[in-house]
Amino acid sequence: MDTAVTSLLYLGVLLLAAKLMEELFGRLNLVRFVGPILMGIILGPGLLNLVKLNDIVSFIASLGIVFLLFLAGAEEIGERFNVDKKDLLTSLIEIIIPLIVISLTLYYLGMFDLVIVIPLVMTSVGPLTRLLTDIGIAKEKLGIKIFNQSVLNEIISIFTFSIITHLSLLQLIGTVLLVILITVSGKYIAKTLEAVEGYFKVREVEFATIISIILIVGFFADIYGFNSAIAALFLGFLLRDYFADRPHLRERLHAFTYGFFEPLFFVSIGLYFVRITPQLLFLSVALFLAVITSKFVSGFLMAKVHNIDLILNGIGTSVKGGVDVSLLITALSSTLISQFQYSFTTLTITYVALFFPLIFRLKYGRPKTETKKKLNLGIPVKEVVEEKVFITCGDNLRQVVNLMNDKRVRALVVVNEGMRPISAITTATLLEIDPAYYERLNVCDVGLEDVEIVSEQTKVIDVLRRFRET
Repeated sequence: MDTAVTSLLYLGVLLLAAKLMEELFGRLNLVRFVGPILMGIILGPGLLNLVKLNDIVSFIASLGIVFLLFLAGAEEIGERFNVDKKDLLTSLIEIIIPLIVISLTLYYLGMFDLVIVIPLVMTSVGPLTRLLTDIGIAKEKLGIKIFNQSVLNEIISIFTFSIITHLSLLQLIGTVLLVILITVSGKYIAKTLEAVEGYFKVREVEFATIISIILIVGFFADIYGFNSAIAALFLGFLLRDYFADRPHLRERLHAFTYGFFEPLFFVSIGLYFVRITPQLLFLSVALFLAVITSKFVSGFLMAKVHNIDLILNGIGTSVKGGVDVSLLITALSSTLISQFQYSFTTLTITYVALFFPLIFRLKYGRPKTETKKKLNLGIPVKEVVEEKVFITCGDNLRQVVNLMNDKRVRALVVVNEGMRPISAITTATLLEIDPAYYERLNVCDVGLEDVEIVSEQTKVIDVLRRFRET
């Protein structure tokens, strides 16, 4: 059968299986992305050998980590990354200690290769961000300190990996120049996107332009020996302010990435495996013990430098999954490591990705999420509204955008001095205005939406009916 036709079947099966496993792991309160990885191992050569990796599936899956890291740069790293000398010092020590322990372990096992040591040493920011959010400390001083150390750890590890995998002086110079180019051109890319937005007035064109820029930057990154996914990470970081003002674009990228590309990337990780054997399992378990011990101990000791929670810092700076595996896939595709090396190293990372979040939640409890309950549609609407979110005419549009992002809403009610609703401002209204004017314009300087006022005693069912009618 034709490869393109077979790929349609593979992609459909993989996407459905990945999303089902994500849901299962989520319900079990485990790290969701590990589910698709295990499914890939089961369906691929590791166990059942039902799905075979080909160039089409591999290429589409590889786009997942590119868009995933672009969003990480725009949202996770870009949101609150601000480091000092202590952060740099502790991050370096949190790399050096595991580097020594893991290298000695691999040497003793007869499997030492610096290319696989670096992914095992690094910390992954994506899973860490979710863990910090789960216990409600993502924006507190403790959470920010753990986050900053981990971001530096990830960035240093990425650059180290890039250097050791491109020992050619010409490629190294090309990598450095590319990073500088991306950094310098960041503001010009944002201005280009704003010009496209202002000229075409069609949101699909703006969205397509962003996708094009990500792909083109990835092309030049690969040409000059740099990882396209890591280039996307830096690009996202440089465009963080642009996306902060455009929640509608972030929402589309979220659907585009997390609905299709991300699950395909994680499930494809397992498709690169060789057959699971006792030797492979033994190596992965031995490495797992070396990784969790060295990572936790280094984070535990460095917490004393920052005078923060020792155990929380030890666990937080040890989480893994995502970027580290993408580096291994890059090394495998460049024939720098064998499939066997890739398999036991990735299996180790999978164990760690499950282990630390599990310990994290056993110590600090389940995620702080709201318990969903069935709503009685006959009760007064005042019993449903737990938090009244509003703005006044004196607030500027920047404050409105920040509040919408913080509360994850599409509209805000405008009240007068007597706290009576007078109108509403929506994301649609904000999108008609140049973001450069957000600080200068106040709420009542722009055209607002009419708002219908109902009594606090109005039943929920009647309010829903009005929503449907209007």
